[in-house]
Order: sequence, then structure tokens, then C-alpha cells
Amino acid sequence: MFPDPSMRLRLSMVRPLIRSLATCLAWMPLHPAGARAATPDEVIDCHVHLWTLSRPAGISWIKQDDPVLYRDFLPRDHEKVAKANGVTGVVLVQAGQSLPDNQWNLDITAHNPRLYRGLVGNLSEAIGTDAFKPLFTQLCKDRRYLGYRLSGRYQDGLSPEFFRDLELTATAGKSVDFLIGGYSLKEVDTIARRLPTLRIILNHFGNVRLDGKPLDPAWVADFRAAAKHPNVHCKVSALYGRVVKQQAYGFADLEQKVPVTPDTVFEIGSITKQFVAAALMTLVEQGAIDLDQPASTYLSDLPPAWHE
Repeated sequence: MFPDPSMRLRLSMVRPLIRSLATCLAWMPLHPAGARAATPDEVIDCHVHLWTLSRPAGISWIKQDDPVLYRDFLPRDHEKVAKANGVTGVVLVQAGQSLPDNQWNLDITAHNPRLYRGLVGNLSEAIGTDAFKPLFTQLCKDRRYLGYRLSGRYQDGLSPEFFRDLELTATAGKSVDFLIGGYSLKEVDTIARRLPTLRIILNHFGNVRLDGKPLDPAWVADFRAAAKHPNVHCKVSALYGRVVKQQAYGFADLEQKVPVTPDTVFEIGSITKQFVAAALMTLVEQGAIDLDQPASTYLSDLPPAWHE
């Protein structure tokens, strides 16, 4: 379709990025057994935490000296942010590992299922124990319960009981999110090979570490091994937190000699156009979009003047 071979090469380079972003942004339509599916013109935020400092288990990762996060953040706070940014649907991710907080997240968002369409809970403390099955079964009665995260580890190795509970998860059509650290990429590779019907999602790009140097070859090899399995997906999230050392260099304003800081905001201008163009041409190549058609064919809420 493209006479210029270099165009095809460039598209082949961006496809993995587009696929990763699509997995993140369009997560809801891929899971018909879960919450209500999204329509093409909706914006789905698939990684939102809600919390209150008064919960019995607390939130250990929020430091008391953090002026932004050390406070309650509940639906009444989040709904304003979502509306202001045009977000029409949300997949919650439980903010801690407390088992009662799975149901708590479902309860505090039950009033607005159109916005809060799904929850990824956390069953780190229950996986591989007798407590898992009754709790998991109860949570799955709410169709918004999409699966759970394993962010902490409370047992050595991958026991038969651990795989028993993962098999139950796969049978129920739910997903498992792995936060690499407690569990390794090698273990994810093993799990994906043994349970090919289990949908696995690597959070935070597999816990990649960004320090300005080439990526650790061992991490790259393990990541690629896990990525070979069609049931393993990767969520592009929290990349800012993957940076080992956050430091700024140079000047934000050469004339005034204003130094750059980690919080300096730069205008991006048209730099994002190349990503939009690459994604658009991929859709053209797939026959999903016709460039001769007006934009209103695919976007229903455009101004009247744009419908010509």
C-alpha cells in the first residue's frame, strides 16, 4: 500500500508502541465478560487509585510529608477531575494490598457504574491460601470486578495452591496484574506458559529502570521471553516513577538564565503529530479508515463546520 519502503519500515517500528498504548487505552473493549464496553469516541482511564487515609490498613506508599497525595482521594474528588478532562470511563486499581479494600472499592463507586466501569483489586495476601476461593467468588458477583493485582508476595516459590487459584481465575475469565518486584519476569514467563488462557498484565512496563544507560540485558531478555506469550500484555504506566535519578540540565530561558528543574513545563508544539500520523496510517493500512472521507465519518461530536 505504501510505495516508499522507508514508510513501511517506520510503521513497523511504531507498531509495538501503538499496540502497547492500545492495550492500555482500549482495555475495556477487550474484556466483554467484565464491565460495560467502551465506544470508539470514549476516553477510558484504566489506572486510577482511590483511597482514604482512615482505612484500617492505611496506604503505606504515600508518605506523610507528601503535600499532594497525603490526603483522602475519593469519588467526590476524582469525578471532578474526570469530568474536567473528558474521561468517560475508569478502571480502578486498588491502591493497597488490604483484602477488605477489594469490596470497599466496589462499594464506594457503585453509585456511578457508568464512570467506574471496572476494578482491578488486590489478592496478594490470599493467593495460594484457603481464603482465596470464597473471597474471589464473592467479589466476582459484581461484574465490575475484572481481576486482581499481585503486588506483594507472601509465599516462596510457585506452589500447587498458587496455580490452583490462577486456574480458577482463568476459568472465571478474569485477569491478573503483576507488579514486577515481588514476582519476577521469569516467573511470569513460567505462569504464562503453563496457563495460556490466563490473561496476564504487566504493570508499569515490567518495572523497567531508566537511568540514561542502556537497559539491563538480563531484564531485556526476561521481558522478551514473557512478551512472546499471546496472553501477556503490558500496561504503559508510571514511567515517571521508573526513572532512577530525576535531574534537570540546562536553561529553561537562555536570555534570563532560568535553570531547568524536574518540574519545568515545556511546550510540546507539534511533536505529538508524528504519533497520531503513524497510528492513523496504520489504521489506513488495515482498511479501518478512508482518508478521502470527512473526519465526521469517524468523530460524531465535531463542530458543524468540520462536517463538510
